[in-house]
Amino acid sequence: MGSPVDARAENAWLRSYPFWDAYFAIVLIATIITIVVDDGAPVAVLLLLLITVSYALWGRRAVRAPVAPTKEGWWHAAATIVLFTVADLLAPQSAVALSALIPMTFMALRRARAVAVTVAMFAGPAIQLMTENGSHPLLIGVAIVVGLSASTLLGVFIDRLGRQNTERARLIAELDRTREELAEVSKEAGMLAERERLAGDIHDTLAQGFASIVMLLQAAGDGHDPYVRRAMETARENLSETRALIAALAPPALEGASLEEALGRLAKGFELPVEVSVAGATDVPALVAETLVRAAQEGLANVRKHARARSVRLALEHVPGPAVRMSIADDGCGFAPSAGGDGYGLRAMRNRVARLGGTVRIIGSPGQGTTLAVELPCSG
Repeated sequence: MGSPVDARAENAWLRSYPFWDAYFAIVLIATIITIVVDDGAPVAVLLLLLITVSYALWGRRAVRAPVAPTKEGWWHAAATIVLFTVADLLAPQSAVALSALIPMTFMALRRARAVAVTVAMFAGPAIQLMTENGSHPLLIGVAIVVGLSASTLLGVFIDRLGRQNTERARLIAELDRTREELAEVSKEAGMLAERERLAGDIHDTLAQGFASIVMLLQAAGDGHDPYVRRAMETARENLSETRALIAALAPPALEGASLEEALGRLAKGFELPVEVSVAGATDVPALVAETLVRAAQEGLANVRKHARARSVRLALEHVPGPAVRMSIADDGCGFAPSAGGDGYGLRAMRNRVARLGGTVRIIGSPGQGTTLAVELPCSG
């Protein structure tokens, strides 16, 4: 199966020469008809048909190749020289085929070698003129030079057009790649805008509602009443969950701040004590920094919801490669990662990190706490 680059190059070739195969076939058919009508040399016709077979086997692939010359181009050139020379010696009308064979030679080979092959193909008609017509050698030479010059100019034009097609294929490939990247960026921007809208809606409805419930229960209820106390605890828990959800949906706190400062803000606003450590220093691409902040948000949210921990340690380390590694370790109840437990948040984190060529690992065991480790390359 061909590569996407080869496919794009062949598509560019087809756009530039949409009717080449038809042109080649028409020229060969016209040459064969001319031979048959004139003297009907069957061997010459057979040799021209063999050129068609050579084109089908090697020539067609050679003229469409993104880089010339190919081994198929040499095979086809050698076969064409031999077959055409013999056919022209048997039937001079075969020279009509040069109007297709010469352009094809410049498509399949580099310019200097294509000129050499063209000279070789002109040898047959030259010998034919000198042996049969008895023309003056100077006139024959002039005719050959004029024909060769015209063919070379045509070949140079075709060669230049082919180079332009190759450059066009490269530009089209870059355009397609840029279009895909823009589509991905647009999708990400749309997702972030939607998440921000949801965060605002949740803040204005659920969070405000739970806060109001807590205030009303504090104002109206007896703190010793078990039902009131339970209702207040439930309202506070749900308010805390809602605020964590808002934090996870909101954009990363990277506006005007470095990655280290953004992680420090997250740690400062967390319910539990978070020890933050940074080792090394290097520039981190914006997309990598945003992904790490998102991962830290998700990791801290999981600690708060599941770990029953007393403290958390967040470590950021710049390692050779270059790469950046972040770990979030808690002293909570822990769990066995092999037992599963990947929720939506962790799956989304893994996908986001994997898109940037990074890895996510969860290390832990029951009763020994849990460590979330994220590593991302900093190149690009």
